[in-house]
Amino acid sequence: MSFSQSDLFWGMSMDFVKATTDMAVNVACKQGETLFDVGDPADRFYILLKGSVTMRRGDGKLHTARKAGDIFGWSALIDRPEYAASATCDNVTALLKIESMPFLELLEKSPQDKATLFKRLAKMLGNQLLDVYIGIDS
Repeated sequence: MSFSQSDLFWGMSMDFVKATTDMAVNVACKQGETLFDVGDPADRFYILLKGSVTMRRGDGKLHTARKAGDIFGWSALIDRPEYAASATCDNVTALLKIESMPFLELLEKSPQDKATLFKRLAKMLGNQLLDVYIGIDS
């Protein structure tokens, strides 16, 4: 999957996608690796490239990111100081990690891209809620 083809960034300006690509860091994770825990500072978010990552709170599963382009760690994008769930890699996983502060600063410079991004983020979160409430992975 090309980064620019992620559902989250589809149709956004090429300058925005390029700047985001430049700040993204490729991360390779092992099975069982924890990316963040409940209460950790929410200072980055991730885009799944390959593999799967499950978010949990306590003993309960909240959501599993398993489709290339899925975003998680979104607390970092909505001004939450801490993560509300833990994220653990279910298998060998490839991710893009993006630090929230420079990304949010970039968004402020591009109101149209900001509106598009948060519209898509709302849709992804709605799908995650359906997964939690009715047990269907979307």
